[in-house]
Amino acid sequence: MALGHLVQNQAATYNSVYKINMDMSGWDKTTIQVVAPIYGAMYIYGSNDGDQVTGVQMGDASLAINFTPIQATNLATGTAVNSISAAGNYKVDINAQFLRLQGNPTTGATIANVYKILLFNSKIS
Repeated sequence: MALGHLVQNQAATYNSVYKINMDMSGWDKTTIQVVAPIYGAMYIYGSNDGDQVTGVQMGDASLAINFTPIQATNLATGTAVNSISAAGNYKVDINAQFLRLQGNPTTGATIANVYKILLFNSKIS
């Protein structure tokens, strides 16, 4: 049996703070659909560090730190990428607890911006 969950459009968050952090616990993969137009690059990062303080607070996606670049696969071309700069569907195998999509507010003369970001998380049991 397979499970799936569609995450609502995240463009408003991305366009205002230039990053989205998500807790991917329990999912095997996610498909990121970027809808044009997209300006600047969207970088893909993973982390297992929720910045928890033992006995004081539980870590979560909003506190996560120490992100490192991870790969996504462009589903149209099969090419592995660590940033997204064009509309399309990109598959990310989940091998870290937290996923971050991050832009740069000033990529050269272009401000990072995207029309729509949809994510479909899935698990194969």
